[in-house]
Amino acid sequence: MLRVILLVLVSTAALASDHTDESVASIFANVTMASGYRYGLKDSAGMQMSCLHVDAIRGSTVIWGGDKYFGLYHTMVGKQFNVRLASSTDLLTWTFRRTIVENGDMPFLKRVDGDDKDGWIMLTHEQWMSPNSQLPSQLGFKLFYNESELLAGKHFNSFTAPLSVGAYSKLEGTPSIYGVNRTMEGGLYMVNADIGFHFNEKSGIDTVAIGRLEKFGPTTVQPSLTGQHRADAYDELFIAKGAIGNIGQRAPGIIQGIHINAQEANIGKMPPTIWADWRIWLYFFGPNEGDVPTGAGGSRVEMLKVTTHKGSTAIGNPSWHLLPCPGMQELVGVGGDCIFVSYFVFGEGAAPGEAGVLAFWKTLSTADSHVHH
Repeated sequence: MLRVILLVLVSTAALASDHTDESVASIFANVTMASGYRYGLKDSAGMQMSCLHVDAIRGSTVIWGGDKYFGLYHTMVGKQFNVRLASSTDLLTWTFRRTIVENGDMPFLKRVDGDDKDGWIMLTHEQWMSPNSQLPSQLGFKLFYNESELLAGKHFNSFTAPLSVGAYSKLEGTPSIYGVNRTMEGGLYMVNADIGFHFNEKSGIDTVAIGRLEKFGPTTVQPSLTGQHRADAYDELFIAKGAIGNIGQRAPGIIQGIHINAQEANIGKMPPTIWADWRIWLYFFGPNEGDVPTGAGGSRVEMLKVTTHKGSTAIGNPSWHLLPCPGMQELVGVGGDCIFVSYFVFGEGAAPGEAGVLAFWKTLSTADSHVHH
């Protein structure tokens, strides 16, 4: 589904200070104001880093060779997709560490324990069930005790959910985690989470859906993904603004006190997929919405006019994270955290030299340093 990704960092002066919806939109839309960026991002093995999700290394960096960030992404190896792990010191140059999931793609990373420096890490991804990444595709979940276990490739539990709303097409995937918490039940720690995903419906169009992951953790308890249903009210907000086809990958979080969901959607008639018509949108949660977007309660959407250095137009696969800035000791007088964004720039709408994975980072003010994604 993706062909390009982007990362960005920008100086505090470049960001609006009043934290309006417009200033948030500008953070995601204006790549030319990034402090750091790279088009056609690849790892040290020369492999494309699609659907890149990153986090800061909170424990010892020694085992990571002194790197400060780790990232999960997918790439095509031979005839199948694999989810891989890499690490970096600057968010733009990445050292491949290991394969985490074979025959899988579209990873989404989430800390279960919030700010705990050595807590559980949850990965959800698209798991292909036949060789060479052929359908069916189903939603996969993995839990790691900590960063060192992730680096070793040792998950302590894994779950692949049965098909539900996508049973007709046998295509469910591109998951996201809206909210996650760890609870104690019967003396055992378990993870419960609200999951977003999309499925390919009978007309061949990717459609957003929601489900609830429950009792995921101890290997003695069978987890479940239940309550899967179409997110029709959510989709309709995009359709009303011109998102005719595929409403796919999404990335939720809070930035500068504003709750958003970065969303890809296609403005061309579907099917077949028109790769040149992918666009990035922002969904702004209503004042009374919880973690899961409902499409109600004052929520609204806006299509972004992403401005790249040479004018690429076809962009999808959004992900973003708030992180400590690279080289903070060198950024004298610049406080707060940075936002890291990655997109995929589709070749059909890419300017010369901009196709593939795009990554950029920008700094945020000190007032925003308590917010994380």
